[in-house]
Amino acid sequence: LAPGTVRRVHGILRRALGQGLKWGWIGVNPAVATTPPRVPQPDINPPSSAEVARVLRRAAETSPELACFLMLSAATGARRSEIVALRWGDVDMANRTVAISRGVVTGPDGLVEKDTKSHAARRVALDDTALAVLADHEAHMHGNAAACGLTLGGNGFVFSNSADGSEPWYPDSVSRSFQRLCTQEGLTGVRLHDLRHFVASQLLSAGVDVRTVAGRLGHRNAATTLNVYAHFLEQSDRAAADVMGRLIAGDSD
Repeated sequence: LAPGTVRRVHGILRRALGQGLKWGWIGVNPAVATTPPRVPQPDINPPSSAEVARVLRRAAETSPELACFLMLSAATGARRSEIVALRWGDVDMANRTVAISRGVVTGPDGLVEKDTKSHAARRVALDDTALAVLADHEAHMHGNAAACGLTLGGNGFVFSNSADGSEPWYPDSVSRSFQRLCTQEGLTGVRLHDLRHFVASQLLSAGVDVRTVAGRLGHRNAATTLNVYAHFLEQSDRAAADVMGRLIAGDSD
């Protein structure tokens, strides 16, 4: 088993045995004395801005609906499950935001709607380009619903093959479609999840504060963001050094 899997199993067993200890069912928690393996830090290589732009252009030419999904992914840094779970009631065009409060995953009996990974809701601001693409997609979905004599309500999923938006896309289908786009563009080793890494790395390199980045990504705290993306802070650190250099030079005049 992978180290990450071992640590997750160990955590479950430790909590379960700890509860048994509280209830007096056992006299000692043997999991406390064990040492689970360390999980190596993954090597994160997000796609470049040019590569993301190429994939988005290809998607716009072949599947505007998929292009909208990828645009939202690249604009917000949200997880695949969170974008799949978006409903039109979560979209606030007037305030240019989307509310992310749930995810859709594939379970043993089909699709399952659940809380986000951090069990917390968040509201993410959208830029003008993403908002325009989303508005076009909404108009397209309303047109499909009207053609079928149906109404697209606020409870309908933003990304759905059903005219009334009653059923969301399958997460794995989105990933496969993204892989096909990457293959057509000659990009290898790029996953849909790497759009999330792209967002984090670009924002941190641009000097956006870690708390803001963590909030957009849906991390419980900024420490998680720092642990995963610390090596992308070098550019910001260089900018900080330049700022201090200018201040010191000014003070010495």
